[in-house]
Amino acid sequence: MQHITLVTKQLRLAIELGKAFNDHEYFVDTSDEPHQVPNLMDEKHSSGVLWDLTAFPAQHWEKVLHKLRSNYQLPIIMLAKTPHHGTQFFQAGFDDYVTKPWDPEELVARFQQKQQLYDQISGKPLRESQTQPSLIVDDVVIDRQKYKAFKNDQDLGLTPKELKLLLYLIEHAPQVLSRAQLLAGVWGGQYDISETSRMVDIHISHLRDKIESDPKHPDHIKTVRGFGYHFVGNYQIKKS
Repeated sequence: MQHITLVTKQLRLAIELGKAFNDHEYFVDTSDEPHQVPNLMDEKHSSGVLWDLTAFPAQHWEKVLHKLRSNYQLPIIMLAKTPHHGTQFFQAGFDDYVTKPWDPEELVARFQQKQQLYDQISGKPLRESQTQPSLIVDDVVIDRQKYKAFKNDQDLGLTPKELKLLLYLIEHAPQVLSRAQLLAGVWGGQYDISETSRMVDIHISHLRDKIESDPKHPDHIKTVRGFGYHFVGNYQIKKS
């Protein structure tokens, strides 16, 4: 899995793009703090940037944008409301300028096309990435390269978001994570906790149905009443 950095305040956009890119084996890391974007990109080894100009206009973030373009030889795509300033962004060296309505699948295709050009210039194979080891939890094998989970060699049918949620819980074990923390870490962006916390509960329930031996009495994904969830138990790392 590769990571892409999305800079926006819009939860709906983060969810739509997260799903579309997840389906093509990318993680979307959402940031609503433009000054922190370089740190996030370095931490996640980001493959590129999608910058929402409707949330963070270029005239207010000119220094950050030019720093990104100067420091990262990666696709940087601008998401805009209107086409009025497209020329200036191309002249500044940004890779693409896309106006509303934003089609998530089209953005994936545009990003992959730009990424292929960078890979060709650098001499790398398209979408080259470091091999990530599989995780084994009891009789469940999480293959992070295929981005699937298996039990007795049978695909458990986890959605990309369910798998991302499971990995997030495992990576933060034994920490207890609130619903707000899970929303920020897995879905990203800003949100109204009163409207979206139910989404976490639904995904946790579906995840338990697929990986727990007894979903009503889970061994691994535990509830801390009134707060959130955490992962309990050991896992093994299996290198490919």
